[in-house]
Amino acid sequence: MSFKPLTVGIIGGIGPEAANRLSQMMVELANASSDREHVPVICFNNPNIPSRVDSISGQGENCLPALVETARALVRAGANFLIMPCNCAHFYLRALRDEISVPVLDMIQETVDKIVEDFPGAKSVGLLASTPTLETGLYTRPFSDWGIEGLRPNEIEQQLVMSAIYGPDGIKAGKKETAKENLVAVGNSLAKRGAEVVVTACTEISLVVEPDSLPVPVVDPMRVIAQSAINCSRNGLSKAQAGRFVSTRRSTAAGV
Repeated sequence: MSFKPLTVGIIGGIGPEAANRLSQMMVELANASSDREHVPVICFNNPNIPSRVDSISGQGENCLPALVETARALVRAGANFLIMPCNCAHFYLRALRDEISVPVLDMIQETVDKIVEDFPGAKSVGLLASTPTLETGLYTRPFSDWGIEGLRPNEIEQQLVMSAIYGPDGIKAGKKETAKENLVAVGNSLAKRGAEVVVTACTEISLVVEPDSLPVPVVDPMRVIAQSAINCSRNGLSKAQAGRFVSTRRSTAAGV
């Protein structure tokens, strides 16, 4: 291999199981026939990063300093670029990029680009996500640039989603069975309302909602960023991935 693979850094702990699953995905997707064909990965599972939900709402400690601290530790350890397996934390992506010396891939933009590429006729995409991810428009804004509706659960359904993630019988509490049932029910509702694709736009949800769980295609941002990270490690980053905030594919397709 003429190009020395870049080292991927994973900002973990948000949550820890999702970061571990992302690391495992990178092993599974590497299509390697020997140890040396895998890409180098460093994961810092830092459980001391404050709640992103409380931080964004202003009801808790600002999580940005801990995200920056975790990212800098990964850079010191040798990471050439970073990925962040938490959709909600991408609210802080621009600020995080300003504070560190290596690129951070944008999992949300990579996912939007993937859906546009794989489902070119889609006009409505269902969002299974935490409330802050929905309210801050992290997905609805980039989808709207393509004329795609980001379809949200109704209020009662969204309460089920948040309970499935954060409740005493939820995924973060290590209890997945009831959480999965509720999330699949909400996903089915989104499909009935016209969603042609559903995004598991929370990495905790990605742990329990499988690609064949719903009657429409399910896109997992964690899987998207795992493949993107492998490609970047082996081939280098594009200008868009290296830090610009407008997707290269979108600029070309939309003529802007």
